[in-house]
Amino acid sequence: MNEDYLSEEEERSPSKLIPIALILLFLAGACFGFLKSSFFLVDHIDILGCTTLAPEELRTVANYVKNTNIFDVDLVALAKRIETNPRVDKVLIKRRLPSTLVLDVTERAAIAIMPYSGYYVLVDASGFAIGIAESYKEEDPPLITGIRPQQVLVGKRIDHNELDYALLVTSVLPLDVVREVSEINFSDTTGISIYLQSGTWVALGLGTRNEYLTRLDVLNSLLHKLDKENRHAAYIDVRFPKTPVVKDRH
Repeated sequence: MNEDYLSEEEERSPSKLIPIALILLFLAGACFGFLKSSFFLVDHIDILGCTTLAPEELRTVANYVKNTNIFDVDLVALAKRIETNPRVDKVLIKRRLPSTLVLDVTERAAIAIMPYSGYYVLVDASGFAIGIAESYKEEDPPLITGIRPQQVLVGKRIDHNELDYALLVTSVLPLDVVREVSEINFSDTTGISIYLQSGTWVALGLGTRNEYLTRLDVLNSLLHKLDKENRHAAYIDVRFPKTPVVKDRH
């Protein structure tokens, strides 16, 4: 083959690539322009998982991203902003193209309420103060008494050892017992005790999760036995579950 012919082919080959490169560049620019177009502006915010919170309350916080390109929304920053609500534990945010953000919210659940400075503080299982109430209502979670924290800030964890014991008991109460509980009390002499709506006082003391589970299991059995025998206890002590003490009401 003629060397002059090869050199001419080599000179012409790069020139064939130029139109292809221009086409690819044009397509990339068109794609980028489309992604940045008004077609992808956020105009819907869907909120899932709310049971006690009003979705509109969280939507108001998130509305600042409306009319922002969905790809430009900082999902981490938005999640942190939503999680400043004391009743929100965490939120997972996803993009639903072309123009919707979906906020999947996990709420903090109040498992107890306690008096503080003339008000009542709703507390979750981790000890976070998630809300303030002016009064205690019958439908509220069990009332914790005997604990006096120095400071309570809504949205912050209440750092108090005795409260941790009370919340631990609250979180492991059997369903058929928790319905009967009117108050959970801490005292230096007894530790944790609970008052039932029937008027029975139950001493639980201090313990670990497993120890409380054992004591409450014994308590549940005793309550069923008393009910079958049509007896009413004034006092039940299950601090030593192998030798529980039951004092009948006269």
